[in-house]
This record gives sequence, C-alpha cells and structure tokens, in this order.
Amino acid sequence: MVKYSDIIRIPVKEREEAEKADSSLHFSALNGFGLSSNVNTLNEQKEAENIQQLYSAFAHYLVEVRKQVNNNKSFDIKQAVDTMNHLLNTPDLIEKFYQSTTLSSYNNNEDYLISHMINVLIYSLKIGTGLKYTVDKLLELGLAALTYDIGFFKIPENITRKNGKLTESEFNTVKRHTEIGKNILSQFHAEHPMISRVAYEHHERKNGSGYPLGLKDNEICEYATIIGLADTFDAMIHNRPHRKALAQYFSVKELISSKNSLFPSRFIKTFLDEMGIFPVGSYVRLNNMETGRVISNTKIHPLKPTVNMMFNSRGERLPEETIIKLEGHPVLYVTGAVSKEDLSPEQ
Repeated sequence: MVKYSDIIRIPVKEREEAEKADSSLHFSALNGFGLSSNVNTLNEQKEAENIQQLYSAFAHYLVEVRKQVNNNKSFDIKQAVDTMNHLLNTPDLIEKFYQSTTLSSYNNNEDYLISHMINVLIYSLKIGTGLKYTVDKLLELGLAALTYDIGFFKIPENITRKNGKLTESEFNTVKRHTEIGKNILSQFHAEHPMISRVAYEHHERKNGSGYPLGLKDNEICEYATIIGLADTFDAMIHNRPHRKALAQYFSVKELISSKNSLFPSRFIKTFLDEMGIFPVGSYVRLNNMETGRVISNTKIHPLKPTVNMMFNSRGERLPEETIIKLEGHPVLYVTGAVSKEDLSPEQ
C-alpha cells in the first residue's frame, strides 16, 4: 500500500545536510552543480523540432478523426498504428516526448480535447513502461489512449464548453460518450479488440463508483484503469470550464489520497515512479527561497528533481536561468510546490 507520508518523508541524513545550508545561497556560487545550457544546443533543437512534429502528427490525426466521426464516416486506424510504432521503436523517445510536451506550449492550445487526449497518451505510455509492458502491449495501450475519448466528438459543444456546473441532464449526456466511443471503435475489434473496451470502461473505478456499469476491481480492464488514471491527472492540472487547474504536485497528492477507492495502489505507485512527486512542469521552491520549474526526475531520489531555476527569493527573474541537478547537490532541496497563482506578477 502506498503511504503519502512515506513518499514525501525526506531521509534524516538529507535533511541534516540540508539544514546546514545558508538560506541566502545564490547560484552564482554553485555553478559546479549546474548543467551547461550550451551543450549540444543544435542537437537539442533538432530533437525538439522532431518531437513537435510527432506531436503535430497525433494532433492532425485526431482532428481528421473528429471530422470523420462528426460526418458519421469511418476513419483509418493504420496511420495511428504507424505513428505509434515510430514512437515506440525509437529508443528513449517516450521519455523525451513526455518531457518536451509537458514543458512546451504547443500542448496548451484552445483545442482542449485534442491536447488532453495526447497528454493522456503520453502519461499512459509512461505508466505502461513502468509496468514493463512489451512493445506489443504498449502499442495496444497507446492506441487505446489515443482514441479512448473519441465519443466526446459527438457531444454538443454547448455542453462540453459550458462554463459552470453541468445540470443532471447535461451530465447524463456527457456520460454517453463512453458508449458512443465503444460503438465507433467496434469497427476495429478484429485487429485491436481492447480499444473499444477501454473507451467504454475508462470512467469505471475500483470501488464501483464509476460509470457506465459500476464495475469494480478486476472487472475493469487494466488498460482502462491506466488510462483512467492518466485522464484524471491531466484533467486536474488543466483549466476546464467548470474547474480551475490544480498544480501538478497537489494533483498527485489528491490522487494518492484516493488510492483506496478509485485506483489500485500498484498503478498509483507506478505512476509516482514514472512521473515523480514533483512532475515535470511543476514549479517548486528551494530552501534558498528561489523558484524554478522541474524539468526531469529520478526514481532513486524522487525528492531531488532537476530544476530550471528562474526567480530569486524576491520573485525577480534571475539574470541567467540555471539548471540545477538536486540529486547531486549537497545542500539544496525542495521545500514545497508553488502554484501559478502563488507566483508574483513578474513570474
């Protein structure tokens, strides 16, 4: 069983070392622990362009699928399979895709549903990787994650984009997207039997509180549980018409607190192993009161992420952003998460 107190507890030795740190430390004196931002700049730029092209390929595919679905026409699944295979068969691309899209702005466009489905794809593949899925299983999980919310394409926008709480009738209409998605994807059942089932079951929950059937525990297929977890997390960290976004850290905390009722502990643990206590994109404050953004994590030291330091203790932008790998730093550590609302106007 995953205990939140166990996860966030800082080892005594680390805490004792951290307490020796002067709160007035500045990064000008700590360059030895920074990572040069000029190393392999051209290669990194090329890699970022390739990842953006991959993101665009998934986005354009989903836009075309939505068009076909709204016109009651079938669509080609082979393009999704080919793009997914490219992602899965390129070493380390899942991790790079995750880090790049989480930190970039092109996944925050106005087309929330498209961005949301791609984000869920990325998180689901991360979890599947942590579960040691084979490439074949990752392919099926990825296809299911890319298409799981396809039924939403048939829900009226005056409901999906409504500001404020949905009425009971409107919510019942929204809930129909699971059955709509299952029916649309049933045409691919012969080659990909799981994708229609996942579309139908991704809102089922461990304690039976989900819909449409109120399934419990092992009655829910594993892919649907993974994608349901990824879907819940991404919905938490992005603004929606009826709910403001939570910071990633607080979303993680909320998911952990629900582990006994909504999702099995082993999936929560794998999620934490892969995403970290402070997921990529989180804003954190260090013990020197300076603020930065998490750009990568380590499974060995989840409380010691790599952080791009951006603002000093007064909320002023640092003259030069510095990347600090806390895992190798003797005195600096994260004191807590920072939400965007808590940042100063300049930040």
